[in-house]
Amino acid sequence: METEISIKNLRKKYSNGTEALKGVDLEIQKGQLFALLGPNGAGKSTLVKIMTTLIRKDSGDFSIGNINPEKNFAKIQHYIGVASQENELDPSEKVEELLRFQGRLFGLSKKQAIQRADELIDQFQLSGERTKKTEALSGGNKRRLHCALSLVHRPCVLFLDEPTVGMDPLARATFWKVISDLNRQGKVTVLLTTQYLEEADKYASEMALIIDGEIHFSGSVVSFKNKVNPGLSLSLEDSYLQYVQQLVKTENTKED
Repeated sequence: METEISIKNLRKKYSNGTEALKGVDLEIQKGQLFALLGPNGAGKSTLVKIMTTLIRKDSGDFSIGNINPEKNFAKIQHYIGVASQENELDPSEKVEELLRFQGRLFGLSKKQAIQRADELIDQFQLSGERTKKTEALSGGNKRRLHCALSLVHRPCVLFLDEPTVGMDPLARATFWKVISDLNRQGKVTVLLTTQYLEEADKYASEMALIIDGEIHFSGSVVSFKNKVNPGLSLSLEDSYLQYVQQLVKTENTKED
């Protein structure tokens, strides 16, 4: 398979000197739906922000689609789509207007932008919200709109950072139908961070576990579950909890 995302010895420190990333190495293949898992503060969002050019690394190298994002900013912005944790939406803009404007920013004609906005409103089931200002949307609908905006330009790689926070079960099901279809039919590579481990278990084929800025596991979801509990058919959530709890126990024993 062709490598889509390559990360080598990536390091980043917080402003207080604490290491957020401690030499991360990771490879994600083209067309994968890849889950980046770990506790809060483990370095997931920091890694995503570096790859999407929101913050700069301290050292190491990374590429996306053979593009160096730090040297080819304009090119990488058309290659990737990003739905970050923050719903950064203009509160005075209406849903359809915002989607159309996004299309125009990415070079679509007026007609193409209108058509693309209509497609995404239909896909994410936002028809009842299309003429509402974003400030009037529920938290779940804001998340759906935010994800729709990340897809306007039909990216090759999609970064989803905690995408379904605030969505009700029906909205989550709608969202995952869109994303899984894009991944399977459109061959869009997806990198997902989530604390909803049942989502990663159901939709992701590959995963990495990052804890305290270090990769502890990288491989298939199935192989992780087998590694933690050989021969048992436990869920990813059960396996994850068991692994992390054992790791904490081991670290506490070392300190004692």
